[in-house]
Amino acid sequence: MDLQELRERQSWTLRQKIDHSLGVIDQFVSRLNGQVYVGFSGGKDSTVLLDLCRIIKPDIKAVFCNTGNEYPDIVRFVRELKNTEGYDIEIIYPTLKPAQIFEKYGFPIISKEVSEAIYAGKHNPLSVKGKAALGLLRGRKFKGEIPLKYRKFIRSQFDINNKCCYALKKQPSRMYQKNTGLYPILGTMASESRLRQQSYLRQGGCNSFDGKTIKSLPLSIWLEEDIWAYIRDRGLKISDIYHKGAKRTGCMFCGYGCQFKDDNRLQLCYELYPKMYNYFMNYTNNGVTYREAMRKVLAVNGLFLPDEKPKTLFD
Repeated sequence: MDLQELRERQSWTLRQKIDHSLGVIDQFVSRLNGQVYVGFSGGKDSTVLLDLCRIIKPDIKAVFCNTGNEYPDIVRFVRELKNTEGYDIEIIYPTLKPAQIFEKYGFPIISKEVSEAIYAGKHNPLSVKGKAALGLLRGRKFKGEIPLKYRKFIRSQFDINNKCCYALKKQPSRMYQKNTGLYPILGTMASESRLRQQSYLRQGGCNSFDGKTIKSLPLSIWLEEDIWAYIRDRGLKISDIYHKGAKRTGCMFCGYGCQFKDDNRLQLCYELYPKMYNYFMNYTNNGVTYREAMRKVLAVNGLFLPDEKPKTLFD
């Protein structure tokens, strides 16, 4: 699998992509004798995935990890499918709560790649990853250099780290897989990020049966517009949070992407759930609040927290 082949598949019609995904799911379920589950986040992508999987295996189990950092709308939607619609959904929980993870590891801000690089540059500057983060190693083999405008955060009192996703989502899912012997079908798409595109190309296709990473990614070649078209064509019900203006769901107070002008996550949280917003903004790392850290990161791009925006003539 190379980038050109991926681009060709991404240009397929929705009907072709549906047929491809159903074939991927069928192969995965059959090869593993039905010992599979759907990693269900409650978001639109995983709702489409679950619908496709139920075409192949109507009684398939879905697993939702309630991280303690989910939109209330998402939790309600998952419980509605489980309790009202009769879907087989199991709800699992991480060992640590978001506040504990923030204090222990640092804040998830900017992006996974940049936050990992900042942490390495700050705490392990002599390691290969730390040297690459600081721009001391060059070449295609050494990736993960901190962008210059964010490099000052290696001197900050607070830590920035990418361990949040692992502790809140990946670790509980891996423990579930270990305890049950079931293997995951996930709703990620290669178009979502460079990291996911690279991961898909390395995997060489939608199904992986490698002993270390047995998983299925049936939506890998789909695009955002395919998801919405499928939802419309099938008349699928999705979480209300999308009707309230959410562009993406994931963890409610995740700081990844919030430094971009068109990202509305913090604004939406502030408008819809002000008490939760203020509660979360008071989480700390090394004595610094999430509010203070986020304020400094947003300021790099001339942005403000939604409740700290300067008034204009139009307000």
